[in-house]
Amino acid sequence: MGKRLSVIIPTYNRRHVLERTLPALSAQDLPREEYEVIVLVDGSTDGTVELLRAWRPDYAFRVLEATHRGPSASRNTGIRAAVGDLILFLDDDLIAIPDLLRQHCEAHFDSQLQVVHGPIYIADGSSQTIIRHVVENFYKSYYHSLNPEMELHYPEGLASSMSVLSSLANSSMSRDVLLRSGGFDEQILTAEDLELGIRLWKMGASFRFMPTAIAYEYYVKSSREYLSGQAESLGAGELRVSRKHPEYRPYSRMSPFAEASVPKRWLRSALMGPPLSLVPLIFPPLRFEKWIYRWTPLRRLFVHFFRIAERITRLRGALDAAGSWNDLRNEFDRRAPTLLYHHVGPQLPGDPQAISVSPQHFERQMRWLARRGYTGITAIDWLRWRRNGSGLPEKPIIITFDDAYADTAECALPVLRRYGFGAVMFVVTGQVGGTNRWDEARGSSTRRLMTAEQIRNWSGQGIEFGAHSRTHADLSRLSASDLATEVVGSKKDLSSLLGSPPICFAYPYGAYNEVVRDLVQSEFDLAFGVDEGINYLRSDPHGMRRIHIGPTTSVLEFALCVHRGKIKQFRDLRARLALRSRFRSLLGRITGRFSHQG
Repeated sequence: MGKRLSVIIPTYNRRHVLERTLPALSAQDLPREEYEVIVLVDGSTDGTVELLRAWRPDYAFRVLEATHRGPSASRNTGIRAAVGDLILFLDDDLIAIPDLLRQHCEAHFDSQLQVVHGPIYIADGSSQTIIRHVVENFYKSYYHSLNPEMELHYPEGLASSMSVLSSLANSSMSRDVLLRSGGFDEQILTAEDLELGIRLWKMGASFRFMPTAIAYEYYVKSSREYLSGQAESLGAGELRVSRKHPEYRPYSRMSPFAEASVPKRWLRSALMGPPLSLVPLIFPPLRFEKWIYRWTPLRRLFVHFFRIAERITRLRGALDAAGSWNDLRNEFDRRAPTLLYHHVGPQLPGDPQAISVSPQHFERQMRWLARRGYTGITAIDWLRWRRNGSGLPEKPIIITFDDAYADTAECALPVLRRYGFGAVMFVVTGQVGGTNRWDEARGSSTRRLMTAEQIRNWSGQGIEFGAHSRTHADLSRLSASDLATEVVGSKKDLSSLLGSPPICFAYPYGAYNEVVRDLVQSEFDLAFGVDEGINYLRSDPHGMRRIHIGPTTSVLEFALCVHRGKIKQFRDLRARLALRSRFRSLLGRITGRFSHQG
């Protein structure tokens, strides 16, 4: 008869820790015949094997030895050797509470595709070190933030789930599911839990947090040991996970690269350039970290230094795995300012004030971009980089046009072709070859829209076409059926016209709510709004930011749009100054008239 539960514990040169943690497994209230413990000795040389051979517990206990290959290989060996229906992973420094095993068994009553995770807290008697203090505070805040009722589904839950997937210590799951998943990736020596967690999630596994299934970590690692070993491995492991699971890239520690200020980016490059790290400079003071730990102000100061050192060390680990600093930057350090134009061409009486940009003005702006090294990319270029980290130039920019006016095709697109720029044109598919009826209804002048022939012609010349609804309706005000007609229908129209489905959508008037966004997300890979800002790896792909370029946009304003992604505050300030000038001028005329009359 098989066991209900197999406990798998990998260990490497931690005899003194196992002496502290193993007795807790003999104090479990689960019947002895219902569980086994398998300890995987990963090439230890400190007497661990002798300790374990002498261990005589009253439950099924096995010791498996292997050459030093890392925890992934050890756990996989344990999974294959286990006889339990369920597998519980414990680290060699975790002390189980008396009902831990029973709680894990009882949690698996309604689903085989389930991962049950219990919290980990720092055990009394752990070393008083800076790293212990950092980890302790992380555990407290992290587990306090988890909700036992949470339901996470792939891929909708990506934004809120990566931390939950990052550790499989004190986690249990079906052995059959683990075997079907292929187990741990043995090429990833650190962050292997995260990689397997993502794979299990893709298989459809649900994740359940059980706050009462507590294990206490007997933390003995020094800060110096962590920085000189584990931190660098975590950086390399995180990069490998990002490459294997591109959907993780926006949530990795490298994802905020491009969002840093210019001075921080320069400093980061300076720190990564030299072949030797500056982190060992803080090692000598860490010899006294147990004394530092007792003095709260000094401990806070060293926590700050430690966090900086950890970020540098992780980054250098990722750099080594990437091959070079430039390779790593190419994968994560890209920012895409996105310009929004409507009509490029001559302005007509009755045009909305901010809609038309003259052809001369537009060409000056494109020349400005080209001279400063920018490259116009398409939405699919950005999506491809976001997914796999390759293919973008050093200074990308996305140039978009809403409504697909015929004038824009005649005046702007040839300019883009001269400069080798790609761009994105959003089409109101129900009006292809027609006119701007949504503007006409408001009293604007009539303008021709691109024909089907023009759209097909330019789609082969570096211009990407996306959907802009069928009638340019305010989607946030529509019924469910009308909304589907506008969104899904525009995708079908453009697919039929171009022979392939569009990947991007622009919200008419920039208006959308949660219902609109959910439908657009189900149909398109990217969606563009009108909120100002720069787009980064972590930016919402269905809330892409754009900066509106109008007929009065000055050179300074255009530069601010490109470099900062924000212009509204500058324009508001300019409007206030202009209003103040007009007020002073008016006041001067009035006072001058009074003095003349006097």
